[in-house]
Amino acid sequence: MVRRGLSYGWLSARRRIREMVLPVVTTATGAFLVVIVFGMSEGIRERSASLGHAGELNRAVVLIAVSVLLVGVVEVAVATTRTVAHRTRELGVLAANGIPRLPVVVALLVEPVIAAVLGALVGAALAALTGTVLGITGLAAGGVATSGLLAGAAIAIGVSIVAAVATSILPTWTAASRPPIRSLTAGG
Repeated sequence: MVRRGLSYGWLSARRRIREMVLPVVTTATGAFLVVIVFGMSEGIRERSASLGHAGELNRAVVLIAVSVLLVGVVEVAVATTRTVAHRTRELGVLAANGIPRLPVVVALLVEPVIAAVLGALVGAALAALTGTVLGITGLAAGGVATSGLLAGAAIAIGVSIVAAVATSILPTWTAASRPPIRSLTAGG
């Protein structure tokens, strides 16, 4: 049943691709910042050591980058809530036809996960390209480390997926738990 929920969610996400643009762009922006910060972290650390507070400054920079990424993921959650609100009747039809709650929740979670992964991948790829260009041209005074870019990409993608599921699970579970008659008469 879960596999059918994934299939249904994939088809639905493909139909709703235009509604996913803003969450993807916002998540990509956060992922870009995370990857660039991690790619340049060695240079930032060296520069901040001359100021005397290297550890604190480096933690602050990483915290800011991750915060921006989480703002992008919150946009994914807002889009999920909006999607669930617009699909009330569809959820009622599924429930009235005896579709269990778990496949419905899985179907509704496909869209935010796709938006988060796509946004993180686009942001990470653009950051890696930018970091490479900055490193080659010498515009990044401290340089850009490939290992930092890879670590930043892994962190951005992982945090995006976990945060998208964590912030989307409650609205989807609540919507899938409504009695079918309430969903069918609520409009939408």
